[in-house]
Amino acid sequence: MSRWYRPDPLTRDLIHLINARRHDHGDADAAIDTLQALLDQDREQDLLTVLAALDEDMAEWLFDLLAEASCSVMIDGDLDEKPTYAILGALELPLHANLREPLSLKIDSVKTADLLHTYLRLQPGTVVMVEPRLLTDATLEMVTLNSLYNHISQLADSRRRHPIVARVHPPVESTAYLLFELLGSPEPGLPEAIEEQDRHGLSTALMAQCPELASAPHLLEAPVFAAYAMVDAQNAVRLHHLADETVAVWRDLDSAVRGRTIVHLHTQCGNGVYMPVWTDLFDPELPEDHGPIWTSPDVWVFTADLPIEWPGEMLTNRLLAEGCTKFENHIVETPDN
Repeated sequence: MSRWYRPDPLTRDLIHLINARRHDHGDADAAIDTLQALLDQDREQDLLTVLAALDEDMAEWLFDLLAEASCSVMIDGDLDEKPTYAILGALELPLHANLREPLSLKIDSVKTADLLHTYLRLQPGTVVMVEPRLLTDATLEMVTLNSLYNHISQLADSRRRHPIVARVHPPVESTAYLLFELLGSPEPGLPEAIEEQDRHGLSTALMAQCPELASAPHLLEAPVFAAYAMVDAQNAVRLHHLADETVAVWRDLDSAVRGRTIVHLHTQCGNGVYMPVWTDLFDPELPEDHGPIWTSPDVWVFTADLPIEWPGEMLTNRLLAEGCTKFENHIVETPDN
């Protein structure tokens, strides 16, 4: 007889909050407490596994809570006072193409904190702290939800501030991220919009500090929790690596085989926001039961707020630029979709 193991208390809490959401009586505060406890135990991979198993609506709901849980912490204070929060936010900024190395991406933390206070129209009493360098997607790709949560938790506990990363890596796309902390905010969220005049003012002031930024104030959107920036960065870098690997194998094929090889781009959908993407190389002259001549490892990406076609579209464009002209997109659907 097989032995049955009871889930640990936090796993049971996670199951309960998901079931409560399914029946429309979930408690968001309790859910965030549970997710923060899981992050505090460095169980991020458990949460990602759950995300991959949920349906799309449930997964997006859970990921939104997970982003908030990893990037906002209540600051301890007197019981009679209203609660305040420490929040880790990010602004996505455009970079010039063909950047020179080594990268600078330096900004003045004090001046930039004042800029954010002004142009994000933050409430009085909110202290702003800014990372001293803009971070690239290749830099954020190595960050985890756990490290974001530990970073903002230490600030909420008035512990010494350390940079989120030790060094900046060259970007794979023309994107940089301004990461900042809000201490003492009366709300656990971030501003939902930036007025047009504020976008122009903030963009112009940041370009004056960092000439590697491109002039595109219309691209400047409202700040998000740093978890979303981390996810966008990981998507970009991982899909570029997948394309690089596929192209390298394609180039190593015999020229006759390479000329007829079909690249299959696979995406999984219908099971939420955390999904695998992979590629196959097929030789149409081989029998069907032969299968692909090469299959890449799975690359896991988040698709929250992205169209399902985006990973395939990005990979297709990248492979076309490298000379692959025969390809097919394959969306692998789950039974419920």
